[in-house]
Amino acid sequence: MGKRVKAALVLLAAGILFAAVFHQDKAGDIPVSGGPDTQELLKSKEMTRFRQVSMYYSEREKPLLKLTKQTLNDAADLNRMLFQNLRLHGIDLVFFSSPKEIEAFSKLSNITGFYSDETRMIGLLPEERERLLKGEGFAVFLYERVLIHEYTHYAFHEKLRELGSEPEDYPLWFHEGVAEWAAAHDTAYVRALPSVVPFAKLKTDRQWQKMREEDEADIYLQSYYMIDELVRKKGKSVILDIMKETAEGHTFEQGFKAAVNEDISQFEEEFRRKYDHEKTALCDPMPFSLLMNGSLLSCAFGWHLHLALDRGVKG
Repeated sequence: MGKRVKAALVLLAAGILFAAVFHQDKAGDIPVSGGPDTQELLKSKEMTRFRQVSMYYSEREKPLLKLTKQTLNDAADLNRMLFQNLRLHGIDLVFFSSPKEIEAFSKLSNITGFYSDETRMIGLLPEERERLLKGEGFAVFLYERVLIHEYTHYAFHEKLRELGSEPEDYPLWFHEGVAEWAAAHDTAYVRALPSVVPFAKLKTDRQWQKMREEDEADIYLQSYYMIDELVRKKGKSVILDIMKETAEGHTFEQGFKAAVNEDISQFEEEFRRKYDHEKTALCDPMPFSLLMNGSLLSCAFGWHLHLALDRGVKG
């Protein structure tokens, strides 16, 4: 605990969405925004406030504000249900006008968005703007899912800070699964999990990076299913219960057992038995990791999501 962690969330869609999450030295610290780069970026944009979010935009993005506010409302309601009595500190939501602008600010290439806990910012480069402005269903759906997913990571880290817990106390599958579940638990899909990766291989950055290269595994889809199975067993409150128990000074495994009333190894065995044998798809909610996958022809969309943790990196 107390280590500096730099987490990078990479979403591969029609373009690539990169969300950087920078965790502070202490869980109770509130990241400070407004550095020189941020000030330079924001000075040319209009600003409007909605709830705890300051939205920075140009005239080009102004027509998206209504949809953005509606989606923020949905995201806030969902995360309030998940995390209860959630104390949210202010955050900036910044619309970037071009790939050049967002890449110059983030120092990353081929991106369409990011979330930074260090700068207190969600950055977006909306794609399919014409379709969004026309209210076309698929474009709107994708935009909403991305924003809800990013907002959930923001709310998750706010809750950890409130609990005095550290992000690295929780395995990557839990971080990623919660965000995927929040963004897609109420949608429908037809898809089977190709294989089950041992949970012990989904904890650290090195493991995650290695497993995401495996052709026969979909660790993003698996992380969604893992959370979905827990919710089916214990209800939505199990997410916060695990966080609280772990924050009490337990290891994640101890917190899991206290909240779920079974060892994580037992849960893993049950999960493996179910999904190793479920090679035919079922009608269930669609995880965020499926929304733009070209192989999902019957629904014409699917997502791939990547979360990496780089320990000791200066944020």
